[in-house]
Amino acid sequence: MDAPIGPAGYPPPTLIRKRSGSRRKRAIILLFTVGTLLVIYAVSQLLAGDSAQNNSGRPVPPVAVEGAGPRDADANPATMPDSAAEPPMTVETPGDGAAPAQPSPDAREANHWYYVAALGDGPGVIYSRTGGRWNFAFACTLRTRTIEFIAVGTGAPGSFDKQSISVGKVRLMMDASYSPDGGGTITTTLPAAHPFFSALSGAEAMEVRLYETRKTVVPIGADVARLVKTCRRGG
Repeated sequence: MDAPIGPAGYPPPTLIRKRSGSRRKRAIILLFTVGTLLVIYAVSQLLAGDSAQNNSGRPVPPVAVEGAGPRDADANPATMPDSAAEPPMTVETPGDGAAPAQPSPDAREANHWYYVAALGDGPGVIYSRTGGRWNFAFACTLRTRTIEFIAVGTGAPGSFDKQSISVGKVRLMMDASYSPDGGGTITTTLPAAHPFFSALSGAEAMEVRLYETRKTVVPIGADVARLVKTCRRGG
């Protein structure tokens, strides 16, 4: 029996494979690559630290914010534009109407209301600012006891949708309809019993506002009150 190799209790030798030349070469390349990456990382960290140190002493440039700043906040409110202010209003009075080019065939006078027996489905009253072509009318429909306000030759009101008629302290906000017929026609219809028509007694003129920047003062004659009474009675 062969004697054990080495002193008693010593483990037998472990065989280690001899590395080939190619494996040794790959290990050297790997070590070189790792070392290069470590050097690059160290240099980049050094440069970043220097840049941060240099910038720490520089003042930060102010950032301009459009539409803000002390100048706007301290501005005099009286000089700032008021978006809620209404545009200038032009008021047309009865004396502003131009004389008609030719006399009307029925001798109508300017700024007067005239009662007509038939205007649509019932009686009505018409008003002309010049005595020629009529501008405003109230037409009664006896069957339904309603009165329609009609304005002709108005042109287009554009985007304005707050048409109104005021008589003294009474204001009617019109639920108006517009048609391009007749050079522009604006109408609204109400029951004859509506409180607005009670204000058409002739004591005060009415102000008709069909446009955002213009309103027309129209006197009320006795024929308007007559029409209201006739329509409320139904004939």
